[in-house]
Amino acid sequence: MRITNIETFTVRLAPPPTTPDDLRVTSVGLTRIQTDQGITGYGFRLTDASKLEQQVKPRLLGKSPLDIEAHLQSGALAGCPSVEHALWDIAGKAAGLPVRSLLGSARESMPYYLTCVWPGESDQSHVAIEDQAEQLIRYYEMGHKRFKIRAWRPDPMDDVRVLEHVRKRIGGRDKVELMLDRTAHLPGWIWTYEQALQVARGLEAVDANWLEEPFARDDLASYRRLAEEVDLPITGGEFAQELPIFRDYLVHQAVDILQPDAAISGGVWPCRKAGILAEAFGVPCILHGTSGLDWTTTMQVGASIASCTMLEYALIFPPLTPEETVANIDRILKTPGLFTFKDGEVLLPKAPGLGIEFDEEAIEAMRER
Repeated sequence: MRITNIETFTVRLAPPPTTPDDLRVTSVGLTRIQTDQGITGYGFRLTDASKLEQQVKPRLLGKSPLDIEAHLQSGALAGCPSVEHALWDIAGKAAGLPVRSLLGSARESMPYYLTCVWPGESDQSHVAIEDQAEQLIRYYEMGHKRFKIRAWRPDPMDDVRVLEHVRKRIGGRDKVELMLDRTAHLPGWIWTYEQALQVARGLEAVDANWLEEPFARDDLASYRRLAEEVDLPITGGEFAQELPIFRDYLVHQAVDILQPDAAISGGVWPCRKAGILAEAFGVPCILHGTSGLDWTTTMQVGASIASCTMLEYALIFPPLTPEETVANIDRILKTPGLFTFKDGEVLLPKAPGLGIEFDEEAIEAMRER
């Protein structure tokens, strides 16, 4: 089997939203690889056009799509994770198996959590603490059992208070699991060590699962210091792009849980390598998540890592539900309904490859040219 064509394009599913608070998916980016045996693979993100033409095509056209490790080592896939994903999609389809089965997993469902971000001002202060808590409770009443919110408020303890409200209303960890994500430098300012320690102590009091990225991503000394000082797990690693960076997190004992991303890390196989590395250090590996089509790739990798106890569905924008957010994607699927959530678990796709069966005619009809 040989690669005959590689392309990347956008599919417009619906007219653009009319208001900034309407964050439903109205378009998707795809990377498509075609072969001489009629098997087509998809990655669910756009690929940089110049890299595709100058780096990927010259090295992959005419080559076997199954030689993924060699293509990674050659540099052909550097900065092009969606191409790597599409190669795995082809490998699974050629074998007639989901990618997770190729990676050694027989799981059929996994627990998940929702990462909720409120539309509007980035620090969430425009939403009352009680209103944030009530929205999480509404999601809980719909059957969702695990939640993470951002810690971006000027007073970081206000974000802890959101989780306190939820804990008091719903009950202990056997009822609902709660997490907080600082997202390192993304809010525009970095916590002091004292602020991070205060938040961690507050999260211990509400029996939270973890505190994520409390410091700048290269400040491994502060990560380690906090991890040693508190019982609450400290997590990070989602933006690491090379295996040596994951190694540094582990060697320096900076995190209690490693969180590689199936795209940012370089693809399915680099992410799986990070999971193996974490296992060697005795550290759980719970992947950084996405949403929409791209989440199916995260599912495939996460299912193959024994210590990945749950998947992150990110992002959810209250009051939209996960199903409402991605409903427009049904227009290019053979079978409507992208995900099935049940009793705190999501069913893993059973179709070969990455698990998405597209209506090719619908894709061509809605493709932007």
